[in-house]
Amino acid sequence: MLWVCLLVVFCHHQAGVAADPAPPAHRPPNILFLLTDDQRWDTLGCMGNKVIQTPHIDRLAARGTLFSNAFVTASVCSVSRTAMLTGAYPCSRGVGDLVAMVTPAALNATYPAVLRSGGYETGYIGKWDVGAGEDGFQMGMRLFDFWGGDRLHGNYWHEPDCPVVTNDGRASKAAITCTCPPDGSTPRTGSASMSHPIHFDRDIVTLKVRQFLAGRDTTKPFFLAVAFRGPKDPWSDSPDNVAGLYASASMPIPATATEADAASQPAFLRASLASDRGRSLVNNHAALAEELRKNYRQVTTIDGTVGRLHELLAEQGVDSNTIIVFTSDNGHFHGDHGFWGKWLPHEESIRVPLVVYDPRLPADTRGLTRSELVLNIDLAPTILSWAGLPVPTAMQGRSLTPLVAGRSVAWREDFYHEFTWTADGRIVPSEGIRSARWKYNRYFSQNPVVEQLFDLQNDPGETTDLSGRPEYAGLLDEMRTAVKRSRVALTGR
Repeated sequence: MLWVCLLVVFCHHQAGVAADPAPPAHRPPNILFLLTDDQRWDTLGCMGNKVIQTPHIDRLAARGTLFSNAFVTASVCSVSRTAMLTGAYPCSRGVGDLVAMVTPAALNATYPAVLRSGGYETGYIGKWDVGAGEDGFQMGMRLFDFWGGDRLHGNYWHEPDCPVVTNDGRASKAAITCTCPPDGSTPRTGSASMSHPIHFDRDIVTLKVRQFLAGRDTTKPFFLAVAFRGPKDPWSDSPDNVAGLYASASMPIPATATEADAASQPAFLRASLASDRGRSLVNNHAALAEELRKNYRQVTTIDGTVGRLHELLAEQGVDSNTIIVFTSDNGHFHGDHGFWGKWLPHEESIRVPLVVYDPRLPADTRGLTRSELVLNIDLAPTILSWAGLPVPTAMQGRSLTPLVAGRSVAWREDFYHEFTWTADGRIVPSEGIRSARWKYNRYFSQNPVVEQLFDLQNDPGETTDLSGRPEYAGLLDEMRTAVKRSRVALTGR
């Protein structure tokens, strides 16, 4: 197969590349940033899932730091990815469009721009989805030395001679338009009508990372971001090596994926985007279990690639000085409350996995689990802190480096979450506060405004709304004040 030949060529080229010079004690670390698409926090073995097979990510967590309470501030791909890029709350950007979240003038304050100007060689592979259309794609291309970005949401499958695969990432960055035959869906999800299909998350990511490592300047530290296609739905047509996985497993159907719970949701949420899909599955748990099997196969595919990438670092002799970060851009409902997709402020939507592996740290800091409330906007200042570079004042997140190092530090006790967009007319705008114990949601576009209050300590499934009970009136007022204070601090209004 052509794709096998390509891999062999890259392997041969890589074998002739000298390892990095012996790094002095002050040499900044390399950073490998791994980002999945629509992966909820509980779809990893290290997060307590007894069915899913993720041994490589679990091993990173066992040797690194597992963040058990990691969240995004707004649960949708493009907005969350922009928040990671800028280290700032979406509402503070002053832009109401779902995709036009970064202006050209703000690019210099993004973490890849600071890394590049600070002496790092930077690379990006996979789904981009930041900025509006082709302009956003070109913007990403300008931010990175090596560019393997994919337009829109990316395809799961490509032909080996597709420019997405063959582009060299440097001399011909712009030539990345997919030439694979269409399959009636955009983006392509299956491999039908393809001659020699190769899977993006399994085959192409590995090939492109080899390409980046083989062609980089070894006198510089590197930052490489890999944005996987999966496990974003639809989850059909898995690679052959996982196609039969979980076939006989009893899948963990969410406790709230019931008709009773779905029927108890406010009418405007029951009519929200993709809820019809969720409602169809709460009445058919066999079909829901099959969807979960497909989802888990995509996650396990990614896990296998994480293992291969770690091996590549070892082959290059840089594994002892390369930090690995694994996270996702947002969560995804699996029929919980009768919902599908994301967008809403429930845990399944805003809570994500986060694992940090820093091989430079002493043994007594390995295998830590941190329960602090950490956010996707914390990643940019964390990356710059590792690099020893200044954090732009526009960044509103906090560096996670003291938590990764095992230190006890004062940390945020709650955070503001938002979804202020009305895309498709069926996404219900909201804002709120999430603390260690309490979740407050405010659907401000409803008339009258609809509020929800959940006690996450005693009701982690968010099944009992306490907002109408007199004994919680004082707490409800505190939450309203906290939301207003946060909004004003972030937006000035």
